[in-house]
Amino acid sequence: MDLGTKIKVQREKKNWSQQELADQIHISRQSISKWEQNKAIPSITNIVMMSNLFNISLDELMKDDEILVKKMDAQMKIARSLRNIMISVLIAFVLFIIIASFHVNIYNIREYFTDAALVIVIMIMFKIDWHQLDKAIPRKISVLIVIALVLYLIPGINDFIMSFITGWQDAVKDATNG
Repeated sequence: MDLGTKIKVQREKKNWSQQELADQIHISRQSISKWEQNKAIPSITNIVMMSNLFNISLDELMKDDEILVKKMDAQMKIARSLRNIMISVLIAFVLFIIIASFHVNIYNIREYFTDAALVIVIMIMFKIDWHQLDKAIPRKISVLIVIALVLYLIPGINDFIMSFITGWQDAVKDATNG
């Protein structure tokens, strides 16, 4: 039995309308309807709340719903990937600030990052299990990839921003002088 059917059965056992269940979970009635029709999946928080309201275990509520398990796994992988990217970008910016604090010329910094990126690419080549490339890239490797990419792109982004600011300042000067 899928999760939507289980929610409907448990709700009807309690003689609750969709609106009554929705009020207890603090969501809309339409959300309950979508869950019961398997058009949407409740969040983990809502599943936990329903298991408490229905006085059944999470295992009993979620068991045998392979679609739910697959979708939740996919959501967790996406969340992990986004977290890894954010951590990587943060590390890259911290490294950039540390390097910039040594008064390295920002326009020549790409040379340093090219060398660092090459080292990281070589590390990645030795860390990847080439026989199982279809599986998700391990966290450490994805972090290294994003760090290398961000470090490589920072000088280009800086050049773009500085060019934009210079162009804008020149336009303002021309407008005030002309």
